[in-house]
Amino acid sequence: MAELNIRQDKFLKALLEAGSIDEACKKANINRTTGYKYLKDQTFMDEYRKIRRDAMQQVTARLQKKSEEAVEVLSEIMNNKEAPTSSRVQSAKNVLDVAYRSLELDDIQERIEKVEKVLSDDV
Repeated sequence: MAELNIRQDKFLKALLEAGSIDEACKKANINRTTGYKYLKDQTFMDEYRKIRRDAMQQVTARLQKKSEEAVEVLSEIMNNKEAPTSSRVQSAKNVLDVAYRSLELDDIQERIEKVEKVLSDDV
């Protein structure tokens, strides 16, 4: 895969830090036209998506570490007879919602795996 040039690399880093494309262009010291041209470049976008994906994987890992704490808090509130009823109901609802979504995701994953198997058998 082709590498980014120095200006593209500088714009990529600015884009990851800036709040807008225009701000990233200013930070990278390039004009808007060049910035938007880079955003249409497949190599640039592949690298941009890879970096964003890597960053989100790190965030997800941190969230997963905190999920046990979150479940404990929800459980404590849900079971606290002195907590307001609305808090207890909301905690119980959150637990049920997450459990239901988890089951849905498992079902979807199973269906995808079956489709992939059928497609690979046809090849």
